[in-house]
Amino acid sequence: MKKLVGVVVIALASTLFVNAQERNFGVVGGLNYGNIRGDRAESINSSWRLAYHFGVFSNISLGDKIALEPRILFSSKGYNDEIDFTEFDNGSGALPSQRFVKFAHRNNYLSVPLLFKYKLANNLSLDLGPEIAFLLNSKDVVTKVDREGFYKKGDVIYEDSGDFFLDYGAMAGVTYYFKTNASIQLNYFHGLSDLRRNHIGDSTESNSVIQLSLGYLIF
Repeated sequence: MKKLVGVVVIALASTLFVNAQERNFGVVGGLNYGNIRGDRAESINSSWRLAYHFGVFSNISLGDKIALEPRILFSSKGYNDEIDFTEFDNGSGALPSQRFVKFAHRNNYLSVPLLFKYKLANNLSLDLGPEIAFLLNSKDVVTKVDREGFYKKGDVIYEDSGDFFLDYGAMAGVTYYFKTNASIQLNYFHGLSDLRRNHIGDSTESNSVIQLSLGYLIF
């Protein structure tokens, strides 16, 4: 898998720098608003998590109205969750020292979207294409507690290397281009891979991410 990651990154990096004299290389960054879909999302208290992404991109013209935009990004996905300890009341009437704990599932990826762009107007394009992503690491971090107890804010409940686990899906959105070589893009990533590789059972879990990006062409 690590060899595959290297091949993908080298191939796309080469593409990013092709025809640099045509001002098609730039930097991009912005916000991710992520959650999960699937059976597991319906059985837990998952909610949307605000995170970020940044990286580089190239815009390669394929015609008057069509262009190709590969990107290489560091992208943080995941979701927020909550444990309600009162659900485990054994009927004794005694309240637990902590009633709820909120925490964030932080999954960091090396993401490689490949967007096909169709020009709707001089300053607006419709974007559609696949994205593959390699999981770099995962971490569950406590973000809020109702009172002091077993957990406190900032505790790391779980942490592990992602071992470049492959996530893939489809991305769609729109881009608005300013006259200053800057652009703003809104898109949605619909994950198609099952993220629950180390769990027993039939429940499924896939990424779902709304992404807002600001891009700027450097040369």
